[in-house]
Amino acid sequence: MVDGSGFKRALKSGSGFAAAILMSLPAVAQARSAGVDDFTSLTLEDLMAVEVTTASKRAERASEAAAAVFVLTRDDITRSGAVTVADALRLVPGVNVAQINANSWAVTVRGFNSRFSNKLLVMIDGRSVYTPLFSGTLWDQQNLVLEDVERIEVVRGPGGALWGANAVNGVINIITRSSRDTKGVLAKAAGGDEYQAQAVLRIGGDIGENGAYRIYGKFESFDESETGAGTRANDDWRNFRGGFRTDFDLSARDTLMMTGEVSVINAGEMLDVPLLTPPYLERRDAEIDRIGAHLLAQWTRDLGDGSELSVQGYFDFSDIEIPQGEEKRLTFDFTAQHAFAAGERHSVLWGVGVRNISDEITNSNFVAFADTKRSVQIFSGFVQDTFKAADALDIVIGAKFEHNDFTGFEIQPSARFVWRASEEATFWGAISRAVRTPSRAEDDVRAIAAVIPPGFPGNSGPLPLALQFTGDRSIESETLIAYELGARFRLADSASFDVTGFFNDYGDLRGSRIGAPIPTPAPTPHVVLPLTVEELVKAETHGVEAVLDWQVAPNWRLQATYAYLSIDGEVPVAPDIRAGVPGAADPKHTANLRSLFDINKRLKLDTAVRFVDSLDGFGIDSYVAVDARLAWRVNDNLEFAVTGRNLTKADHFEFGTDPSFSTVPTSVERSVFAALTAKF
Repeated sequence: MVDGSGFKRALKSGSGFAAAILMSLPAVAQARSAGVDDFTSLTLEDLMAVEVTTASKRAERASEAAAAVFVLTRDDITRSGAVTVADALRLVPGVNVAQINANSWAVTVRGFNSRFSNKLLVMIDGRSVYTPLFSGTLWDQQNLVLEDVERIEVVRGPGGALWGANAVNGVINIITRSSRDTKGVLAKAAGGDEYQAQAVLRIGGDIGENGAYRIYGKFESFDESETGAGTRANDDWRNFRGGFRTDFDLSARDTLMMTGEVSVINAGEMLDVPLLTPPYLERRDAEIDRIGAHLLAQWTRDLGDGSELSVQGYFDFSDIEIPQGEEKRLTFDFTAQHAFAAGERHSVLWGVGVRNISDEITNSNFVAFADTKRSVQIFSGFVQDTFKAADALDIVIGAKFEHNDFTGFEIQPSARFVWRASEEATFWGAISRAVRTPSRAEDDVRAIAAVIPPGFPGNSGPLPLALQFTGDRSIESETLIAYELGARFRLADSASFDVTGFFNDYGDLRGSRIGAPIPTPAPTPHVVLPLTVEELVKAETHGVEAVLDWQVAPNWRLQATYAYLSIDGEVPVAPDIRAGVPGAADPKHTANLRSLFDINKRLKLDTAVRFVDSLDGFGIDSYVAVDARLAWRVNDNLEFAVTGRNLTKADHFEFGTDPSFSTVPTSVERSVFAALTAKF
């Protein structure tokens, strides 16, 4: 097991790092400008020209992609005042973000939200951060240095034909900045009530004539929140990370990028723990420790005549210690892809990949895995052809072929079109298939989810009844057939409108079948009631997502987004079946209105109002939240900003208790913090 004291020592040293940053800022403010300007704003014209790579694995304008693409630019992230990646994603239509407690979030695209949303693939520079143990993303582990993020590309809808299994409802790719764009020194210090402290130090420069580098460190601390009873929730957390990135031009045709990072996280949590003895349920304070490290390299060669070869490899290590046990995981991943032109009308992209995931799990009294050590392999290949059927019409057909150790061979095809009807109007459509492979837990876990005391409803016997979630090694992948249509309009030189409609048909979604009771005489007499995971549920969803961008004036931009989601589930009715109703954790309506206003060359005022509909399955009321940020550019090197979040109410709840996990949800409180950023 990991020694928690080591985490505390590391994080205490991080507090010293924060103090050092604060002391250095006055000197930085007086430094001479090195020509690096990160305080610029983007106009609507700039946004229309933004290129993305996630939708088709090649550079293309977001406004011409055959997919529902939304880009959060560096300017968007900065001016939102977000301090976490999850909070920044609240700006994206169709993405539902709910904060569970101070250190955990539920984030999904187009429904099925949970702490581990298993139908969403998240990557950083093409490196998957999807957690195979429970299927999902640990968002506190992804809280990287936001100043180093170039953009966040969000593709709503299936991406399995290119990215493989688990890219079911969407793909989020966080793309960091080239080290060539981060030369010089950045120092930042921030603090407030809920967001207690942040310190960032980044140093970048040249490596010879053809290379560049940056190294960075970040420390941050978050205050604990409150439970529904008004008591403190012990969910405060601290995050320390340090890393580097290098970029080289090896020749006129070859480039090499490398990045690496180490992170240390210490967090508290409040859990409802089931017991086999009275009182059978106890609320406990718990501690979570996480260590992460990765190293990634990407080599690209321009082969000429529109042909390009790209090779990427990475390793990723994580050690997570929670009250339910400990998991150590090591991932090796290698991919290669080749793009070339086949005649005048065909652009072909194909690639292969292999991934090895090895883990070691320490079981606990309530959560145990049949195999405490396991290694699984994934082999894949994909091909995609973009056919120019006419000057204004592209047809894109492709598929990914994948073999995994859980369900064997999977195929995920896709057919798309994009029609540029005029300079002012673009239409696109798609039919796709995607799969979500079983998690490690669904395959072989044994976990006590709840204990029913003797004499309570559901347990007429003399012994406590333990409901045990049980994995099944014969379980198949969840499936999706998706239908999408979208349109983009340039309404005028100063306005654009983007709308997407979709219909999703899901099969083999998870439910549980009740097995025969198992008397367990020792060490504590009780009866186990197994709930074996099975493919029992079907669901259909449909919805609409819309974005309106308006450059009101050269110094004022408005953006309005809206998303509607309807989920209809088909759950078998039988005495031995237990299954949640799909959509219980998803709001039907969400909306966001942002204003980005440059008062003058030195002052910027940015506000956002968001509405989130009720979560009927959790009894969570709808809410309206207002965020505001006022930034003062003191000089070319120094900016001071004050941000207020959730200003409308003192606190509100955004999520309930996830049935798969015993984390106690807490209220999201109003907060105010200030930040001082210096660059030279």
